[in-house]
Amino acid sequence: MLTRYTKYLINSPKIFLFIILFSISLNAQTRRYEGKKKLKNKNSISNISAQKGLAIIGGYNLSTIKYNDDKLDNQIDISPRNGSYIGFEYRFPRLIVGAAYLQRGSKLKQATTMNIGGIDYDIEISGYEVYNYAAAHIYYPISISEQIEVFGGMQIGSSLGGTSVAKLSFTEFNSSQSDEIDMKPEGFGLDAGLQFGVDYMLNHRLGLRSSYYLGMTDVRDTLSNSLNFKNNTLNLSAIIKLKGLLKKSNTKKPAPKINSKSRLLLPPRALEAQMAGRIGSDTDTQSKIAIEYGLRDDITIGISNSNYLNTFDFFARTNYLNKLIDKFDYPINIVYNSIISTQMDKPVIIDELDKLNFLHQLIIEYNIKSNIRLKLCPTYIHKNIADTKLEPRGYPWDIWFLETGIDWIFKNNIEIYGNLIQQMTDTDISQGSQTSMKIGLQYFIKTISLDLSITDLYHLHGTAIIDDLGVNDYTENLRMGFQINKMFN
Repeated sequence: MLTRYTKYLINSPKIFLFIILFSISLNAQTRRYEGKKKLKNKNSISNISAQKGLAIIGGYNLSTIKYNDDKLDNQIDISPRNGSYIGFEYRFPRLIVGAAYLQRGSKLKQATTMNIGGIDYDIEISGYEVYNYAAAHIYYPISISEQIEVFGGMQIGSSLGGTSVAKLSFTEFNSSQSDEIDMKPEGFGLDAGLQFGVDYMLNHRLGLRSSYYLGMTDVRDTLSNSLNFKNNTLNLSAIIKLKGLLKKSNTKKPAPKINSKSRLLLPPRALEAQMAGRIGSDTDTQSKIAIEYGLRDDITIGISNSNYLNTFDFFARTNYLNKLIDKFDYPINIVYNSIISTQMDKPVIIDELDKLNFLHQLIIEYNIKSNIRLKLCPTYIHKNIADTKLEPRGYPWDIWFLETGIDWIFKNNIEIYGNLIQQMTDTDISQGSQTSMKIGLQYFIKTISLDLSITDLYHLHGTAIIDDLGVNDYTENLRMGFQINKMFN
């Protein structure tokens, strides 16, 4: 039923059209030099990536659909839905072939009215669909530099079935009813389309990929042409090359050592003041102030206050776990982060303990190069009582999230970062978005740092992601954020 209400949001993927034109231009230049002798540099990332070999690809799909009938695209608010992507590739001298398991789909939400017994009631229709595919692809790569490669080709997917979830909510009565349907593979057609993208190799083994899939065939076999639609997907993935992974190197190279004194921890007896804000066109301005103190070289404590429900955060961070892995000389930094939030102005349902939230987070940092750091953060949040429209109303929430990120130290005093947060549990009862992103730039001047960011998150308190992603239903528009830190030694 959801397919009758969906709408495609990404109508003009200009960045990928640019990649196509750019690739054609560069291909002409590449052919000009094909007859020339290539330098045999064993350390060259481009030479390594051009060799035959197997690679594993894994990441996220952000998918939506485009109706054949443009009128249907204007009837409902549709947003991309995230899905999984895992597969492998084998590189030939001039081609890349591979296979993968992937998920596409879309989300919808529409406010309307329903007439019952001659009375109009305000309702909201929402839901999502997930389409599972076993797919194969073939790409033609064009090398741009030692680290950058663009590609274009086609992908064909055979359906493994899917899931359709629809929810009808009566806005005035805070009640809702949902229905879930398993969709059989027989109801889907062959999914074929064009795929274009770019690879960026961080080193000879690891890389990042961004690509766009433009569906060319109808998704469903059981719908008329006017009601049918095509898949469109933005993919963000990591690349792991397997060639030579099991071979022992003749020379022992020391593993890159990440500084265990992370930016998340302050030096002993150092004090840091922090001021942060976030603004958006459709939301109230958010603000936060905080004070942190370096209790020891491996423990930092602090307190903060944000204007949302007058929330106070009491937090502590430690990298004590590094002592357990330092002897193995792994390029890993582990920081445990714990937060207790109390929302002073939150309405009480049962007792004063309703105002408490708890966060436990493990921050794992891995230096793949001297100036590039990957981050993985499994996060558990307990919200004592959530007052929502969902049934049953007012009950404890325990939700797991997973944050992934990358930090690029552009210069000694400039750092660029990007984070992606995914809700991992209780997605079936969540009424908010389940995925969020944040990109930003940090600038350091002696003991002062300035952070400018763009995100679709809303609040600033320490346990905010359970409100922004798991519980409440906020718009997914982008918001601007800033943060200023001043350290006193």
